[in-house]
Amino acid sequence: MDKLCSPVETQLIEYSMSLGFEDLTEKAINQAKRRVIDTIGGALGAFEAKPVEIARKITPKITNGYSARIWGSLERSTPEGAAFTNGTMLRYLDINDTHRTIDGSHPSDNLGGIIAIAEALDLSGQDALLALTISYEIQCRFVDSVPFNENGWDQPVPGVIAMALSAGRMLSLSPTSMRDALALAITPNLCTYQTRAGELSMWKGAAAANGSRQGIFAAFLASKGMTGPYEAFDGIYGLWKQTVKKKHKIAPLSFGKSLFGIEQTNIKMYPVRDSCQLPVQTARDLRKKISAKDIESLKIITYGSAYKGAVEDPELWAPKTRETADHSMLIAIALGLIDGTITPESFETERFLDQDVLDLISKTEVEISQEFSAMSPGVRTCQLIAKNDVGKSFTSKLSLTAEDIERGPSDNEIQSKFYSLSERVMSNEKARALFEASMDLESMPKISTLVDLTEI
Repeated sequence: MDKLCSPVETQLIEYSMSLGFEDLTEKAINQAKRRVIDTIGGALGAFEAKPVEIARKITPKITNGYSARIWGSLERSTPEGAAFTNGTMLRYLDINDTHRTIDGSHPSDNLGGIIAIAEALDLSGQDALLALTISYEIQCRFVDSVPFNENGWDQPVPGVIAMALSAGRMLSLSPTSMRDALALAITPNLCTYQTRAGELSMWKGAAAANGSRQGIFAAFLASKGMTGPYEAFDGIYGLWKQTVKKKHKIAPLSFGKSLFGIEQTNIKMYPVRDSCQLPVQTARDLRKKISAKDIESLKIITYGSAYKGAVEDPELWAPKTRETADHSMLIAIALGLIDGTITPESFETERFLDQDVLDLISKTEVEISQEFSAMSPGVRTCQLIAKNDVGKSFTSKLSLTAEDIERGPSDNEIQSKFYSLSERVMSNEKARALFEASMDLESMPKISTLVDLTEI
């Protein structure tokens, strides 16, 4: 590598250039395909959402040159444009997978960009799966290593890095050009955590899509010879100094038989924040023991990081926007208790504004358990204690381990989730063809075939 590359740059570039499809285990390939179809299902379920409509309107339509298509409509745009619109679509419902250890990210946010570049370059399903695995691995190991969020920086910071390097791999960049792509992704694209603080806006679901777009742009610039700032990580105004104030090592990146990041992310079953998935399940379990209308008081016992992200802000107790509501543990538990589940329609009908929901929240207190906090994130625990009008207590306590997350939902559960989301805009026949093709993606000669099948 270039002597001007830092150890972190060298680690990331060498990995992105050296991992081959033959290095992926059968399990990793299968888990990658599960995440592809899971993410596309979430995207199709959001096709008619307002932010997605806005993205489609501003995305340029082209007829020649490098191009990729918008899922659902099959309108043709630049790879960057397709990455942004498809990325906004797949993230809107907050139902795509997550990875959370010392930090948090949605590695599947880059799928829109991965498929856009693969389509523009006429690449295969194997090429796309490899690039996606690289993107996941980089994001997951940053999440395992660098506390960007607690220092005020948002998840597209590692996301744009992963996208630039994955795009660079698909573009067959040289090591020097990969360094340039990495620098051109980092230096212009530091985004703050204000996106996810207080009352949340539509940008919550578009920030990572923008990171994906910018990562592609960085790789294309580097492919044509644009050089990027040196010492993007270690410089006097580099990433470390500007964000987390000191250098960090990135956890080892996986090869061969070791567990890949794409096998470790949490596949969601509800359209709410990652730390609200278990609380929904706990609420549904408590609902078997006491009716929501009989609850006079409710105590939520949770762990520290879940409290910080899903309870701490006052806006999370009475959300005004759907973006805030799907990040609220209070809303997640209230809807789980009252309605028995949470679906995209829960937010589209603004169920979070209804009086019965707000009344239950007004009877709720939240406690941070030091025991639960000490066990997380390896073991996540939620406990609910409800009392009725005569003071009788009803309790539900559930835990989610790292092994549970790695095992994930069954194939049948993922398939059912996909059909329930895609049927909002797509016939059963089309959905079945798309699902089956995705589960055989490694045999697909051209990724454009997969995009063809997203047509609604």
